[in-house]
Amino acid sequence: MTTKKLFTLMTWALALFFSNVQATVWRINNNAGVNANFSDPSTAINSSLVHNGDTLYIEGSATNYGTITLNKRLVIIGTGYFLSGSNNNSGLQANPNNSVLSDINLDSLGTGSVIEGLQFNNIYNTYGSQLADSMVITRCYFSSIGTYYAASGTVANKWKVNKCYIGSNVDMGGVTTVNWDFRNNIVGGQINLTASLDTANVIRNNVFRSTINIYNGYVANNMIVYYANVTLTNSVVKNNIASGQPSGFSVYQGTNGNSWNYTEAQIFKGLSGNSYDVQWQLATGSPAIAAGLTVGSVVTPDCGAFGGPDPYVLSGIPPIPTIYSLTVPASIPSGTPSMNITFSSQNNN
Repeated sequence: MTTKKLFTLMTWALALFFSNVQATVWRINNNAGVNANFSDPSTAINSSLVHNGDTLYIEGSATNYGTITLNKRLVIIGTGYFLSGSNNNSGLQANPNNSVLSDINLDSLGTGSVIEGLQFNNIYNTYGSQLADSMVITRCYFSSIGTYYAASGTVANKWKVNKCYIGSNVDMGGVTTVNWDFRNNIVGGQINLTASLDTANVIRNNVFRSTINIYNGYVANNMIVYYANVTLTNSVVKNNIASGQPSGFSVYQGTNGNSWNYTEAQIFKGLSGNSYDVQWQLATGSPAIAAGLTVGSVVTPDCGAFGGPDPYVLSGIPPIPTIYSLTVPASIPSGTPSMNITFSSQNNN
C-alpha cells in the first residue's frame, strides 16, 4: 500500500466526524507523497480559501510544521502527544508521530480560536499588539504561554486553558487577565497572573510543580508539589493539597480544606513504570481522593488534574474518532482485485 493511501485511510474517521459540519475542514500533512490540502499550516492560514470558522487538521509527522501566526478564527487540531517510546502512552494512535509546531504567534484577529491536541514550544502575542480574546487551548503539550512586548493596557479576556501538559511557564507579564478558566492542567514551571486589574480567574484542579503567583483568583482543588513557592493575593483558596511544606502555603494549611505535608509517593503514582502524565494520577489511598470542594452539595471530586467534571485526558487525544490500530499487507501482487485491511477505531469524547 502506498503512503498516500495509508494516510488517506487513517483520516477516514475524521472525515466521518466532520461530514455534517458546514465550515470547511482542511488536511495539513508534510509527509512526502501524501495528497493533503496543504503541506504546512502557515500556508493554509494565509490562503484566501481558508476562512474564519474553518478547521485545520494537522496530521502526525516526524517533521516540525514550523511557526504560525494565528490571524483568523480557526479550530486547529493535532493528534496528541506522548504517543510512543519510553514513559509515553503507546497504542492511542496508529500513527505514533505527534503534530508538532515551533511557536504559535497570536494576533487579535485570531480571537475565538481553538487549539487542540498539538505539541508546540510557546504561544505569545504579535509584537506590540493586543492579545486575542476567548482563546481555547486544550489537550496540548507546550512549553509556555507568555507575552512579547504587548501593547499598553492589553487585556486577555475569557481564555480557557485546560487539560494541557505545560512544561514551563504561564507568565502573562503584567497583562490583565479576566475570566480565565485554567483547569485540569499539569504545570511544570511557574504560573504568573498578577496584574492589579486581574478579575474572576478560576484556577482549579491543576498540578503545580513550581511558583504560583495569583492575584484576585479562585484557587481550588489543586495539587501543589513541595518545591513550589505560593503567593495568592486577594484570592479565594480552598481544598488544595500539597506535598511537603511549600513556601507561602502555611497561611492556608488547615483552613478551608487546604492541607499539606504529605509525601509525593502518598499522593501520586510516580514516574516509575508510568508515562509522563500518568505519573500525576492519584495513588491508591491518596489523600487527594474525594478531597476537592463539593459541587452542588452532591459531588465531591478528587483534587488534581484528573479530578472534577472535565478531567485531564492522557496524551491530549482530541475528542474525535481515531484509528489506534492498523494492519495492511506489506505488498500486493499486481492485478489483485482486493486486499484485507484490519483497523480499530474509537471515539475520544
